[in-house]
Amino acid sequence: MEFYPMRRRILPIAVLATLLLLSAAGNLVTAFADSLANDKIADLKIPEVVARVNGVDLSSKFVKFEFARMTKNLKGDLDVKQKTQIVREIVNSEVVRELMYQEGLAQNKKAAPQKIDEEFEAMKSGYATEAEFQEALKERSITAAELKKSIEVELVARNLLDDQIKGSIDIPDAEVKLFYEDNKKDFFRPEAYRAQHIFASLYPMEAFDKYSQQELEAHREKYDKDAEKKINGILKEVQSGKDFGELARKYSDDAGSSSKGGDLDFIYKGVFDPAIDEAVSKLKPGEISGVVKTPYGYHIVKLNETRPAEFAPFNDVKEAIQEHLFMAKAKDKAQQYIAELRKKARIELFF
Repeated sequence: MEFYPMRRRILPIAVLATLLLLSAAGNLVTAFADSLANDKIADLKIPEVVARVNGVDLSSKFVKFEFARMTKNLKGDLDVKQKTQIVREIVNSEVVRELMYQEGLAQNKKAAPQKIDEEFEAMKSGYATEAEFQEALKERSITAAELKKSIEVELVARNLLDDQIKGSIDIPDAEVKLFYEDNKKDFFRPEAYRAQHIFASLYPMEAFDKYSQQELEAHREKYDKDAEKKINGILKEVQSGKDFGELARKYSDDAGSSSKGGDLDFIYKGVFDPAIDEAVSKLKPGEISGVVKTPYGYHIVKLNETRPAEFAPFNDVKEAIQEHLFMAKAKDKAQQYIAELRKKARIELFF
């Protein structure tokens, strides 16, 4: 457990319900966005119908999509035993999702057509054209109607779980305080610093869309010279006394911080490239570095504040502890609820 990051919030119930649902159930929507069908499990002889829940058949193609998503970044091959275990876990997840969908309908939970359309259009927006989107559907052997149906299942199941959790879990302050005292070692915060930076990327963002990695590497020297020239020009403006934050907004290639004037919030040593840590270690609050080179490009860093290693004060981590305890109780409650649904259901597994 780590509780020392500065920005922690209590999760909204709807978000929490989604996280719990996705941890217990497969997600065709995610699979559609992230994966293509592949032949990694062709040797498993998965039947067309992998399970039946209260008479409703669950198709194997959804299981294959989820398998592809889960394994697409794995290096090396999985053996048959490993593949079988993963597929069975996915089948179980699909069973849970269908169970919750059916129970949601029984309790008159519905997914608003407008919300279904919004989710559907959000997926389409990830493609340049309608034709490209339709081709993606074809590659996955999915129809638009099937995709919308999966969105409906997801929303209904999410709403059901939301209602099961909402207002049913109490986290007294005394429980939060006790957890803090019992686990104080987990609240140790390493030395940190708060800084702003201006970043000149080694490769311009548009180059990633135009060229392959091999082509980028072939022109690395040219891109490096361009980035160095850019950062040196910015440094001259910094040294002339211009506002650092405004220059970051105007020039920085770091999309995550440029709109905030380059503010990186508190950073723990070792999170960024060592060259950044080294440059910061030579600064006093308010001072600005020269040009700092990293494998990603060039930086100018302004140190605003330092914070020594310490145990985080209770008030700094109170919300994070509440979130942790709430999630643990909510997960238990969700699992108990799913177990109850299973007992009442007629479930047949074919893999």
